[in-house]
Amino acid sequence: MRRIVILGGGPAGLEAARAAAPHATVTLVSNLPPGTWRPLTGRIWLAAVAGGERDLATITQRVDHACAMWQERAMAELEALGVSIMNGYARVFGTMVRVELPDGAPEALLEADAVIIAAGAQDLYPDGLAPDGEQILNDAHLGVLTRIPATTLVIGDGSIGFELCHIMSLLGSEVTWLVPEDAPRSFVAPPVDGYLTRLMERQGVRMIPRTSVRRLNADGEAVHLVTAEGARYGADVALLARARHSDPTVFGLKSEDLAADIYGQTKLRGVYLVGDALNPRTTSVAMAQGRAAALHAVGRSSGPAETSDIVVSFMKNPQVARLGHIATEGSRNSITVSLTESLAAYVENTLDGFLNLAWDQTGRVIGALAVAPQAAALLAPLALAMRMRLRLEDLADGYGPHPVLSELVAQAARKALVE
Repeated sequence: MRRIVILGGGPAGLEAARAAAPHATVTLVSNLPPGTWRPLTGRIWLAAVAGGERDLATITQRVDHACAMWQERAMAELEALGVSIMNGYARVFGTMVRVELPDGAPEALLEADAVIIAAGAQDLYPDGLAPDGEQILNDAHLGVLTRIPATTLVIGDGSIGFELCHIMSLLGSEVTWLVPEDAPRSFVAPPVDGYLTRLMERQGVRMIPRTSVRRLNADGEAVHLVTAEGARYGADVALLARARHSDPTVFGLKSEDLAADIYGQTKLRGVYLVGDALNPRTTSVAMAQGRAAALHAVGRSSGPAETSDIVVSFMKNPQVARLGHIATEGSRNSITVSLTESLAAYVENTLDGFLNLAWDQTGRVIGALAVAPQAAALLAPLALAMRMRLRLEDLADGYGPHPVLSELVAQAARKALVE
């Protein structure tokens, strides 16, 4: 059997292991327990606070329990698949992997037919700032909070910036949000940026546009910020909205070897980059890349990862979800329907939100955007519709349970055909 070494035990690495294990001898190397997913802390805080929880100790316990249970499940699944697990730091020399083991143990040398690198992204923060894990935090550090801060600075935008403001303002903290442009940007779904900005304003978030930070420090009691323009702000804590960028050179690869083909295979034959190592995008995309690379490595490929029909989401109550092509404002090949057009919105008292559906000149569905309590679930059937190349007529003929928000998909299609 072919020998596959996977570096990284996050979602992409686990998916690669699942795909390769039935067809190869698989070893997974990670310096963290398999199943570790850095955004999980922020995800749980967002879900808990948006769901009404206000006790920080309870949220932290929930995070610890969920992380431990998920890691335990991931370990059990890998063992059931026959995957060997090594804890350590790896460096890649072609299809040879050298693993530095903990506690001073002799390093291990793994010979492989293919190496799939599913880790290696580094955090990026606004204006070169960095968290200290005490008063200057990122979304993974929220568990250090033992009380709700009276005042909070949020620095940077993106989807994480919106989510941090959402969490802290719902907790009752007075939030000041410093963003680099005229208005916050999600970089996920531009048409909803204005919608979410107005939501943040209603929740009392004060926005400071066109701001860059010259200095940020903490003195144990408060954080102090000075902008490039000389303005000064203070708060109990500062939260940094982080981004990610890939850096597989940490595994010993040379930058000139990093160009990857449609399967993620680099110029070094048998060495693949997926997920964070290739392009830190959404977790679902990373998982699709991991599976595609693994199947290609074991000779079972059915094609490269298809990512155009993957639903991307962020925020909670409301949730934002997008799929495929997002129609430009005023597009003749799109339609927007309000949640109020579904009886379920009145039953659930969730009247604020919308669904936008886009199609091409032949009537084939090419994308959608939704703001709703469960927006990702609302778009899930449309992802399948796109993969099946369905048209508006196909959606319009569909009827399901009543009343549920997912009816909006067929309602939007029927309305589009009439108009």
